[in-house]
Amino acid sequence: MRRDTALALCGLTAAFAVTLWLDPWADQSVNDLFVYRSFAEPAIHGSLPYRNVFLEYPPLAAPAIALPGLAGTGEAAFRLAFAGWALLLAAVVLLLCGGLAARTGGDRRAAMLGVAVAPLLCGAMLRTHFDLAPVVLTLGALLLLVRGHPRTGMAVLGTASMTKGFPLVAAPLALAWLAGRGDRRRALEGAAALALVILALAGLALASSPSGAYGALRFQLERPVQVESPPAMIVLALDGVGAGRAESTTSHRSDGLEHPLAGELAAAFELALLAVVALLARRVARRPEPRALVLAALAAVAAFAVLGKVLSPQFLIWTVPLGALALAWRELALAAAVAAATVLTLVEFPSRYFDLVAREQFPIAVVALRDVALLAAVVLALRALGRLRPPAEGAAEWRSRGRRDPPRSARRSAMDPRPRSRSGPGCSGRSAPGPARGAPL
Repeated sequence: MRRDTALALCGLTAAFAVTLWLDPWADQSVNDLFVYRSFAEPAIHGSLPYRNVFLEYPPLAAPAIALPGLAGTGEAAFRLAFAGWALLLAAVVLLLCGGLAARTGGDRRAAMLGVAVAPLLCGAMLRTHFDLAPVVLTLGALLLLVRGHPRTGMAVLGTASMTKGFPLVAAPLALAWLAGRGDRRRALEGAAALALVILALAGLALASSPSGAYGALRFQLERPVQVESPPAMIVLALDGVGAGRAESTTSHRSDGLEHPLAGELAAAFELALLAVVALLARRVARRPEPRALVLAALAAVAAFAVLGKVLSPQFLIWTVPLGALALAWRELALAAAVAAATVLTLVEFPSRYFDLVAREQFPIAVVALRDVALLAAVVLALRALGRLRPPAEGAAEWRSRGRRDPPRSARRSAMDPRPRSRSGPGCSGRSAPGPARGAPL
């Protein structure tokens, strides 16, 4: 193992230890471990998700939640086992971010450093939620795609989406990126692989219990506007100026708000999400370099987090790779926006969460600033994507032939712009010109 990788993993482990024993990072007064234990214990003893035990997530969430229960489902044992599981997943995130940075022209060490310090920004929520599992699968899918394995990459993206739904927003961007590279056949094959995985896993859930699977979907769709989301902040503002009363409600394992305009606000934000994904897809199709795909996919995940009617604190875990890779790409404003959103979440959650529910001004202001910072991160990611250089002249020829990479001779010319001397029959021995400006990279 390389020395810098070993040091990054040691730093990650030390930061994780802080979340176990030092406040405020160790504060887990609000967490999902009890819910997970309630699922893990019967699941380990043979109960089927959806049929015998309620599961509000897609089917592959079941092993991600239940696996730590093999070490014990008592409160203390499960807490430590889940922390160890989260640390293992975080280590994989660190390695994948390093690999993606290397593949996209970024600083590998900076990316790994960004992940290593993430526990200090996130606090205990990083080890009390299973969200690192779909993050790992999403990053693995992106790495496979940029390495030239579209079918496998899209299949892995399908498994990520069936662990928790948010990775699905990266799918249209990946397909647009493949089509923009001229890989239309591979884009279709990737789409088929994605659909096959999703349909197969959905079929397993339906086979287990049609009513239970439908109940899990309905559980997510019928959730009210959650108290930490941007629509909730607008609802509270409307209540403050007398434009309708915001009623607190506790349902769907969260605290929400009911308001006459809550449904319309949620729908408006969902339309904004669709618009952002469409804009990202358009831009990434015109910039078929690997960094464009990774940046657009992670920006879409951040947009999904901030533009939905639910913004649970653990959603900030999804943005850790965006912040780490922004640091690796020297997109410092973007990295700072992601870090600010994460730190503001730690300020509010969990220590001031119930103050927020009680509508005290300070936590409301903190959450509003957090939401603004996360929105700023999406905007900055769009700007960074727009600044990427468009494909070089001549790339269209390679795309039209459906090739993933330029010819070797062209790659050699682009990589080594120095003049070359010629000798042999028909050559004068003078230096030949280097590649023309705009040669494909």
